[in-house]
Amino acid sequence: MRSRRPVIASSLSLLCIFNNYTSALAAAPNSQEFPTQILRTGVDLNSTTVSPNTRQLADILKLTPLIERNQQLRTKINPTNFDPTLENVAMGQQLIACVSESTQIIQEANLAVDFTLAEIQAEQNIYNEILNTYVNDRDKATLRTNALSFISNGALWSVCEGLAIPTNTHPELTAPSGITGILAGIIPSIASIYALKQLSGKKQTSEKDPNMLAKIFDYPVTPEIDYPKCVWDFLNSTQVGEPSNKTRRTLLIERWVADKNIPEFTESTATKQLDVITASVPRKKALNIATLNTRISMLQQLGAELLKMKRMLLELSMVIRGEKQM
Repeated sequence: MRSRRPVIASSLSLLCIFNNYTSALAAAPNSQEFPTQILRTGVDLNSTTVSPNTRQLADILKLTPLIERNQQLRTKINPTNFDPTLENVAMGQQLIACVSESTQIIQEANLAVDFTLAEIQAEQNIYNEILNTYVNDRDKATLRTNALSFISNGALWSVCEGLAIPTNTHPELTAPSGITGILAGIIPSIASIYALKQLSGKKQTSEKDPNMLAKIFDYPVTPEIDYPKCVWDFLNSTQVGEPSNKTRRTLLIERWVADKNIPEFTESTATKQLDVITASVPRKKALNIATLNTRISMLQQLGAELLKMKRMLLELSMVIRGEKQM
């Protein structure tokens, strides 16, 4: 038994080291090849109670007191009693007022999400348009370079072989033939190397026109790209089940850093990267195909995660109608 203890201890040590290594690897920049959804709502439409995240959203919207009042009134009102008594009329009016106020709050939150998504979609459209131009220009330039490579290769080899044919009777043509053959190999090779360089497309100075990612990274914003209060409070709240320092906004940023499909973003505090991604500070030769793809991917994911607020808003609507309970 004594001889086995060191072996067991060594095995446990190796296991701990392996776990630490895999944890560090998972948190490394661009290490997540197949990303998953970032935020979860926990909504179950078949359940009679709301999810913890929906309850949290109700608190953010200051809707909880109205919902509690709604449920209290529903327990007091007998749906089969149509007697026009003063008590029935009073409670019915209170319930109608409570439902109306609650519905307006939910509708306003719903429109706040749409308000945010409208700007995100508009920015994506602009970046997609610029991206298409960059890609088309890149493809045309690459096509011209490849055409030059093929044409020069064929022409030079034709000259080379033409000079090589009479070398048995005119040996002085051997040197020109060899030189032409060398050029037939060098020129297309240089063109091919240049074509590889062209794959990244043209690079221009990035613009100063902040987008919806600016506030996510604490950059200054304009009224056009500011977030409605309820949406911003939602992003800065902690998802149920996560550590208190892991807000939804933090989870978004961490996921973008880890996402292998967003190679242009590797650090949440990298000023040069963020200046370009948020379009807040002009940077020379920073606006290119890769940058535009990064912006579009991040905006798409941001919009998709914000849409999940609507899942919870639906659940709150079901509570207002009495289909679920808080």
